Amino acid sequence: MEFMTKNLSEYQYLEGEKETERDKLERGSKYWNDGKWNNFITPFLPINPTDKIFIDVGSNAGLFLKFAQDLKFKRVIGIEPHRGAYERSVLYRKKNKFNYEIIHDEIKNCIDDLPVADVTLLANVHYYFLIDDWFWYIKKLRSKTHYCIIVTAEKRPNAKYAPSDIDGIRNSFKGWEEVGIIDIQKDGTPHSRHLTGLCFKNPVLDRVPIDSLDNGNAQQRDFLKQLDQGIHYSRTDYYRRLKDYRKRTSSRQRIWSEDELDEYMNERIQLYHDVKNNGLKHPLKVRTKDMRIVDGNHRHEIIKYLGDISIIIEKV
Repeated sequence: MEFMTKNLSEYQYLEGEKETERDKLERGSKYWNDGKWNNFITPFLPINPTDKIFIDVGSNAGLFLKFAQDLKFKRVIGIEPHRGAYERSVLYRKKNKFNYEIIHDEIKNCIDDLPVADVTLLANVHYYFLIDDWFWYIKKLRSKTHYCIIVTAEKRPNAKYAPSDIDGIRNSFKGWEEVGIIDIQKDGTPHSRHLTGLCFKNPVLDRVPIDSLDNGNAQQRDFLKQLDQGIHYSRTDYYRRLKDYRKRTSSRQRIWSEDELDEYMNERIQLYHDVKNNGLKHPLKVRTKDMRIVDGNHRHEIIKYLGDISIIIEKV
Protein backbone atom coordinates (compact mmCIF):
# COMPACT_ATOMS: atom_id res chain seq x y z
CA MET A 1 0.00 0.00 0.00
CA GLU A 2 1.14 3.53 -0.71
CA PHE A 3 -0.54 6.20 1.39
CA MET A 4 -0.02 9.51 -0.37
CA THR A 5 1.60 11.40 2.49
CA LYS A 6 3.23 13.91 0.14
CA ASN A 7 -0.22 15.32 -0.66
CA LEU A 8 -1.29 15.74 2.95
CA SER A 9 -1.00 19.17 4.50
CA GLU A 10 0.43 19.68 7.94
CA TYR A 11 -1.82 22.72 8.23
CA GLN A 12 -4.38 22.89 11.02
CA TYR A 13 -4.79 25.94 13.21
CA LEU A 14 -4.44 25.26 16.94
CA GLU A 15 -5.50 27.56 19.74
CA GLY A 16 -2.57 29.46 21.17
CA GLU A 17 -0.56 29.51 17.96
CA LYS A 18 0.18 32.71 16.09
CA GLU A 19 -2.47 33.39 13.49
CA THR A 20 -1.47 33.57 9.85
CA GLU A 21 -3.32 35.57 7.23
CA ARG A 22 -4.91 32.31 6.12
CA ASP A 23 -6.15 31.71 9.68
CA LYS A 24 -7.79 35.12 9.75
CA LEU A 25 -9.56 34.39 6.48
CA GLU A 26 -10.63 30.87 7.34
CA ARG A 27 -12.01 31.89 10.72
CA GLY A 28 -14.83 33.39 8.68
CA SER A 29 -15.94 29.94 7.53
CA LYS A 30 -18.56 28.23 9.65
CA TYR A 31 -17.17 24.83 8.68
CA TRP A 32 -13.48 25.28 9.46
CA ASN A 33 -11.75 23.51 12.37
CA ASP A 34 -14.33 23.31 15.21
CA GLY A 35 -17.04 24.12 12.68
CA LYS A 36 -16.20 20.97 10.75
CA TRP A 37 -16.19 18.95 13.97
CA ASN A 38 -19.50 20.36 15.21
CA ASN A 39 -21.36 20.14 11.91
CA PHE A 40 -20.06 17.01 10.21
CA ILE A 41 -18.71 14.77 12.97
CA THR A 42 -20.40 15.42 16.32
CA PRO A 43 -23.91 14.49 15.07
CA PHE A 44 -22.69 10.92 14.46
CA LEU A 45 -20.84 10.42 17.75
CA PRO A 46 -22.24 8.36 20.66
CA ILE A 47 -23.92 10.34 23.44
CA ASN A 48 -21.98 8.68 26.24
CA PRO A 49 -18.60 7.48 24.92
CA THR A 50 -16.83 6.81 28.21
CA ASP A 51 -16.41 3.09 27.40
CA LYS A 52 -15.63 3.63 23.72
CA ILE A 53 -12.59 4.03 21.45
CA PHE A 54 -12.11 6.81 18.88
CA ILE A 55 -9.52 6.62 16.08
CA ASP A 56 -8.73 9.52 13.74
CA VAL A 57 -6.90 8.46 10.57
CA GLY A 58 -4.94 11.43 9.23
CA SER A 59 -5.22 13.25 12.55
CA ASN A 60 -3.15 16.24 11.41
CA ALA A 61 -2.10 18.48 14.32
CA GLY A 62 -4.48 16.77 16.73
CA LEU A 63 -7.41 19.19 17.01
CA PHE A 64 -10.06 16.49 16.60
CA LEU A 65 -8.19 14.26 19.03
CA LYS A 66 -8.53 17.03 21.59
CA PHE A 67 -12.25 17.36 20.89
CA ALA A 68 -12.73 13.59 21.25
CA GLN A 69 -10.84 13.63 24.54
CA ASP A 70 -13.08 16.46 25.75
CA LEU A 71 -16.07 14.18 25.10
CA LYS A 72 -14.39 11.64 27.42
CA PHE A 73 -13.91 8.77 25.02
CA LYS A 74 -12.16 6.01 26.94
CA ARG A 75 -9.31 5.97 24.46
CA VAL A 76 -8.42 8.39 21.66
CA ILE A 77 -5.83 7.50 19.01
CA GLY A 78 -4.54 9.52 16.07
CA ILE A 79 -2.73 8.09 13.04
CA GLU A 80 -0.61 10.71 11.27
CA PRO A 81 1.96 9.73 8.61
CA HIS A 82 3.00 13.29 7.74
CA ARG A 83 6.07 14.18 9.82
CA GLY A 84 5.37 17.90 10.07
CA ALA A 85 1.79 17.37 11.22
CA TYR A 86 2.88 14.65 13.64
CA GLU A 87 5.54 16.85 15.23
CA ARG A 88 3.06 19.69 15.69
CA SER A 89 0.54 17.29 17.22
CA VAL A 90 3.11 16.05 19.74
CA LEU A 91 3.99 19.63 20.76
CA TYR A 92 0.32 20.56 21.03
CA ARG A 93 -0.41 17.53 23.20
CA LYS A 94 2.59 18.18 25.45
CA LYS A 95 1.88 21.89 25.82
CA ASN A 96 -1.71 21.29 26.91
CA LYS A 97 -1.06 18.08 28.86
CA PHE A 98 -3.51 16.02 26.80
CA ASN A 99 -3.28 12.24 27.05
CA TYR A 100 -4.50 10.92 23.72
CA GLU A 101 -2.20 8.70 21.67
CA ILE A 102 -0.55 9.68 18.38
CA ILE A 103 1.06 7.17 16.03
CA HIS A 104 3.45 8.42 13.37
CA ASP A 105 2.97 5.79 10.70
CA GLU A 106 0.91 4.80 7.71
CA ILE A 107 -2.30 2.95 8.45
CA LYS A 108 -1.09 -0.09 6.51
CA ASN A 109 1.70 -0.59 9.05
CA CYS A 110 -0.28 -0.22 12.25
CA ILE A 111 -3.88 -1.27 11.64
CA ASP A 112 -3.35 -4.83 12.89
CA ASP A 113 -2.00 -3.52 16.19
CA LEU A 114 -4.81 -1.02 16.74
CA PRO A 115 -7.69 -1.84 19.07
CA VAL A 116 -11.14 -2.42 17.62
CA ALA A 117 -12.68 1.06 17.49
CA ASP A 118 -16.20 2.25 18.10
CA VAL A 119 -15.62 5.20 15.77
CA THR A 120 -13.07 5.60 12.99
CA LEU A 121 -12.88 9.08 11.49
CA LEU A 122 -11.45 10.01 8.10
CA ALA A 123 -11.94 13.76 7.74
CA ASN A 124 -10.93 14.99 4.26
CA VAL A 125 -8.22 12.37 4.04
CA HIS A 126 -9.56 9.19 2.47
CA TYR A 127 -9.24 10.44 -1.11
CA TYR A 128 -5.46 10.39 -0.73
CA PHE A 129 -5.59 6.58 -0.73
CA LEU A 130 -4.78 4.86 -4.00
CA ILE A 131 -7.92 3.03 -5.08
CA ASP A 132 -6.66 -0.53 -4.46
CA ASP A 133 -5.34 0.48 -1.06
CA TRP A 134 -8.67 2.08 -0.25
CA PHE A 135 -10.64 -1.12 -0.83
CA TRP A 136 -8.00 -3.09 1.09
CA TYR A 137 -8.55 -0.73 4.01
CA ILE A 138 -12.34 -0.96 3.83
CA LYS A 139 -12.04 -4.74 4.00
CA LYS A 140 -9.82 -4.41 7.07
CA LEU A 141 -12.32 -2.07 8.71
CA ARG A 142 -14.96 -4.81 8.77
CA SER A 143 -13.12 -6.31 11.74
CA LYS A 144 -11.71 -3.05 13.12
CA THR A 145 -14.51 -0.52 13.64
CA HIS A 146 -18.18 -0.36 14.61
CA TYR A 147 -18.80 2.96 12.84
CA CYS A 148 -16.87 4.86 10.18
CA ILE A 149 -17.34 8.60 9.62
CA ILE A 150 -16.20 10.13 6.35
CA VAL A 151 -15.94 13.87 5.71
CA THR A 152 -15.39 14.62 2.04
CA ALA A 153 -15.04 17.62 -0.25
CA GLU A 154 -15.75 17.97 -3.93
CA LYS A 155 -12.71 16.99 -5.95
CA ARG A 156 -12.03 16.36 -9.60
CA PRO A 157 -12.58 12.62 -10.27
CA ASN A 158 -9.39 10.59 -10.49
CA ALA A 159 -9.66 6.84 -11.03
CA LYS A 160 -6.27 6.30 -9.33
CA TYR A 161 -7.58 7.38 -5.95
CA ALA A 162 -10.48 6.64 -3.62
CA PRO A 163 -13.68 8.43 -4.64
CA SER A 164 -14.61 11.77 -3.10
CA ASP A 165 -18.19 11.86 -4.43
CA ILE A 166 -21.11 10.61 -2.37
CA ASP A 167 -22.10 7.77 -4.70
CA GLY A 168 -18.52 6.55 -4.89
CA ILE A 169 -18.17 6.54 -1.11
CA ARG A 170 -21.46 4.69 -0.73
CA ASN A 171 -20.25 2.09 -3.17
CA SER A 172 -17.07 1.71 -1.12
CA PHE A 173 -19.18 0.87 1.95
CA LYS A 174 -21.56 -1.42 0.12
CA GLY A 175 -23.14 -3.78 2.65
CA TRP A 176 -22.71 -1.35 5.54
CA GLU A 177 -25.68 0.52 6.98
CA GLU A 178 -25.68 4.22 6.15
CA VAL A 179 -26.58 5.91 9.42
CA GLY A 180 -26.88 9.40 8.02
CA ILE A 181 -25.57 12.11 5.72
CA ILE A 182 -24.93 15.82 6.26
CA ASP A 183 -24.49 17.67 2.97
CA ILE A 184 -23.75 21.41 3.08
CA GLN A 185 -23.15 23.49 -0.02
CA LYS A 186 -20.79 26.44 -0.33
CA ASP A 187 -22.16 29.42 1.58
CA GLY A 188 -20.12 32.35 0.36
CA THR A 189 -17.95 32.66 3.47
CA PRO A 190 -14.15 32.71 3.03
CA HIS A 191 -12.66 29.38 1.95
CA SER A 192 -16.10 27.80 1.92
CA ARG A 193 -16.31 24.36 0.31
CA HIS A 194 -19.08 21.92 -0.44
CA LEU A 195 -18.58 19.40 2.37
CA THR A 196 -20.38 16.16 3.13
CA GLY A 197 -20.31 13.98 6.21
CA LEU A 198 -21.40 10.35 6.01
CA CYS A 199 -21.57 7.72 8.73
CA PHE A 200 -21.65 3.98 8.10
CA LYS A 201 -22.40 1.22 10.60
CA ASN A 202 -20.59 -2.09 10.38
CA PRO A 203 -23.12 -4.89 9.73
CA VAL A 204 -21.17 -7.58 11.60
CA LEU A 205 -19.86 -5.76 14.68
CA ASP A 206 -21.74 -4.59 17.74
CA ARG A 207 -20.99 -3.33 21.25
CA VAL A 208 -22.91 -5.25 23.91
CA PRO A 209 -23.01 -5.38 27.72
CA ILE A 210 -20.22 -7.67 28.82
CA ASP A 211 -22.54 -9.52 31.22
CA SER A 212 -24.84 -10.43 28.32
CA LEU A 213 -22.30 -12.94 27.01
CA ASP A 214 -22.38 -16.61 27.98
CA ASN A 215 -18.98 -17.68 29.28
CA GLY A 216 -18.93 -17.93 33.06
CA ASN A 217 -15.28 -18.80 33.55
CA ALA A 218 -14.56 -16.89 36.76
CA GLN A 219 -11.50 -19.09 37.40
CA GLN A 220 -9.55 -17.07 34.84
CA ARG A 221 -10.44 -13.78 36.55
CA ASP A 222 -9.07 -15.20 39.82
CA PHE A 223 -5.92 -16.19 37.92
CA LEU A 224 -5.46 -12.64 36.59
CA LYS A 225 -5.93 -11.21 40.05
CA GLN A 226 -3.24 -13.52 41.43
CA LEU A 227 -0.88 -12.50 38.62
CA ASP A 228 -1.38 -8.83 39.52
CA GLN A 229 -0.58 -9.72 43.10
CA GLY A 230 2.82 -10.95 41.95
CA ILE A 231 2.08 -14.65 42.36
CA HIS A 232 3.97 -16.85 39.90
CA TYR A 233 1.59 -18.70 37.59
CA SER A 234 2.83 -22.09 38.83
CA ARG A 235 1.46 -21.22 42.27
CA THR A 236 -1.99 -20.09 41.11
CA ASP A 237 -5.17 -22.07 41.65
CA TYR A 238 -5.88 -21.95 37.91
CA TYR A 239 -2.55 -23.61 37.10
CA ARG A 240 -3.07 -26.35 39.67
CA ARG A 241 -6.56 -27.14 38.40
CA LEU A 242 -5.41 -27.16 34.78
CA LYS A 243 -2.43 -29.35 35.57
CA ASP A 244 -4.61 -31.85 37.37
CA TYR A 245 -7.17 -31.85 34.55
CA ARG A 246 -4.58 -32.33 31.81
CA LYS A 247 -2.99 -35.29 33.58
CA ARG A 248 -6.19 -37.29 33.56
CA THR A 249 -6.57 -39.89 30.85
CA SER A 250 -9.57 -39.57 28.59
CA SER A 251 -10.74 -40.90 25.28
CA ARG A 252 -10.88 -37.31 23.98
CA GLN A 253 -8.03 -35.65 25.85
CA ARG A 254 -4.35 -36.48 25.87
CA ILE A 255 -1.97 -35.85 28.72
CA TRP A 256 0.04 -32.62 28.43
CA SER A 257 3.76 -32.53 29.11
CA GLU A 258 5.15 -30.01 31.60
CA ASP A 259 6.60 -28.01 28.68
CA GLU A 260 3.21 -27.84 26.94
CA LEU A 261 1.52 -26.72 30.13
CA ASP A 262 4.15 -24.02 30.72
CA GLU A 263 3.84 -22.83 27.12
CA TYR A 264 0.06 -22.59 27.48
CA MET A 265 0.35 -20.56 30.69
CA ASN A 266 2.90 -18.17 29.17
CA GLU A 267 0.59 -17.61 26.20
CA ARG A 268 -2.23 -16.71 28.61
CA ILE A 269 0.04 -14.26 30.41
CA GLN A 270 1.21 -12.65 27.17
CA LEU A 271 -2.39 -12.30 26.02
CA TYR A 272 -3.34 -10.63 29.30
CA HIS A 273 -0.56 -8.05 29.06
CA ASP A 274 -1.29 -7.41 25.38
CA VAL A 275 -5.00 -6.74 25.99
CA LYS A 276 -4.24 -4.72 29.13
CA ASN A 277 -1.70 -2.51 27.34
CA ASN A 278 -3.06 -2.36 23.80
CA GLY A 279 -6.77 -3.13 24.00
CA LEU A 280 -8.83 -5.68 22.13
CA LYS A 281 -7.28 -6.06 18.67
CA HIS A 282 -9.92 -8.48 17.41
CA PRO A 283 -13.62 -8.64 18.28
CA LEU A 284 -14.96 -11.66 20.11
CA LYS A 285 -16.93 -13.99 17.86
CA VAL A 286 -20.38 -14.48 19.39
CA ARG A 287 -23.30 -16.68 18.36
CA THR A 288 -26.09 -14.14 18.62
CA LYS A 289 -28.99 -16.57 19.01
CA ASP A 290 -27.83 -17.38 22.54
CA MET A 291 -24.96 -14.84 22.99
CA ARG A 292 -22.51 -17.71 23.35
CA ILE A 293 -18.83 -16.89 22.81
CA VAL A 294 -17.43 -19.17 20.12
CA ASP A 295 -13.98 -17.53 19.97
CA GLY A 296 -12.48 -15.24 22.59
CA ASN A 297 -13.32 -16.63 26.03
CA HIS A 298 -9.94 -15.66 27.46
CA ARG A 299 -10.13 -12.13 26.03
CA HIS A 300 -13.65 -11.78 27.41
CA GLU A 301 -12.47 -12.66 30.91
CA ILE A 302 -9.54 -10.26 30.63
CA ILE A 303 -11.75 -7.38 29.54
CA LYS A 304 -14.23 -8.16 32.31
CA TYR A 305 -11.46 -8.35 34.90
CA LEU A 306 -10.12 -4.97 33.73
CA GLY A 307 -13.48 -3.45 34.60
CA ASP A 308 -15.13 -2.81 31.23
CA ILE A 309 -18.92 -3.00 31.22
CA SER A 310 -19.30 -3.51 27.48
CA ILE A 311 -17.35 -5.11 24.66
CA ILE A 312 -17.27 -5.19 20.85
CA ILE A 313 -18.29 -8.48 19.30
CA GLU A 314 -18.49 -9.99 15.83
CA LYS A 315 -21.90 -11.57 15.24
CA VAL A 316 -21.80 -15.11 13.84
